[in-house]
Amino acid sequence: MKNLKNNLSERDTLINKNLGDWLRKERKKSYIEVDGKKKPITQSMVAKKLGVTFQQVQKYERDDNTIPIFRWFALCDMFNVQPNTVKELVTSEEVINITETKTGDSNDNNDVYPKE
Repeated sequence: MKNLKNNLSERDTLINKNLGDWLRKERKKSYIEVDGKKKPITQSMVAKKLGVTFQQVQKYERDDNTIPIFRWFALCDMFNVQPNTVKELVTSEEVINITETKTGDSNDNNDVYPKE
């Protein structure tokens, strides 16, 4: 069986890289409080939440493996990020301010569509 990574388009590879970069940045800036002390979130903590090994989280962060969509939703929940922010990762070349919330009323869609 061929390795799926070798069959990915350049755009899909970029998406995986952006998702991995986002995960690493989000994890490194996040902390939990244990016994009154702030502790950084580790790959092992993320792995436990996702039900995978810490090695799998390493592979996600290094862009060796694609993050399945159901795990993407778990990550968004863990880091308190709206799942629709994945659009920004899909359509951008860099992960910039991914966790900033957009302003607008509750009916504001804020969708971004690529030009064709």
